[in-house]
Amino acid sequence: MQKLMKDDKVGMPPVFDAAEALSIVDGDRDLFQELVALFRDSYAAELLAIREAIDRRDSEALRRASHHLKGTLGTLAAGQARHTAVRLEDLGNSDDFDPAPAVCVEMEQQLRALDQALSGWR
Repeated sequence: MQKLMKDDKVGMPPVFDAAEALSIVDGDRDLFQELVALFRDSYAAELLAIREAIDRRDSEALRRASHHLKGTLGTLAAGQARHTAVRLEDLGNSDDFDPAPAVCVEMEQQLRALDQALSGWR
């Protein structure tokens, strides 16, 4: 199983690591496909919750939404996107909203790339 790349540029981090993701679910491809389907069905709503929390400057809502997404991305072995979710969660924890819109845009781009990379797993 290979790492799926964001693009063809050398040195770009993988969108997700399929081998690691399958390892997380003990090689159960059916379970992984279910997790992929759940992610693909819900990530837009989770991203909207993050955006709304940022717009309202609601630290607790940003922390909760980012924390949930972080767990999902960890299960999918989407390391770069998970790191961005951690950054958003940290911003919620510190009540620091100045960088949040830019980090949210980054998260959105990473989630779209992940959605595209996972499209063959349904």
